[in-house]
Amino acid sequence: MLLHYQSLNDLVSFARFVSYAEYLDRISELFEDEKSKAEYHQLWFELEIINACALSEWEQEGKPTDWQKRWESDYKQDASELMSELLSILK
Repeated sequence: MLLHYQSLNDLVSFARFVSYAEYLDRISELFEDEKSKAEYHQLWFELEIINACALSEWEQEGKPTDWQKRWESDYKQDASELMSELLSILK
């Protein structure tokens, strides 16, 4: 769970988590069955949408170094909920 909390610190950390999590389905030991793997795919896709939207806004704003307030107000809560769901389906 530590990875979960650290990944929510900022946009860059979250983007790294989403990138890493994309390939978790290759580790079959993490899933109880195909249903949990399908749930993982759906949750990862939703995380990727948040990631893409946040990165797009950040880039459109000129990649400011201080984007923390924006991350926390607009994205962090949704990202946290989805990450918790994703981690709960893994063994």
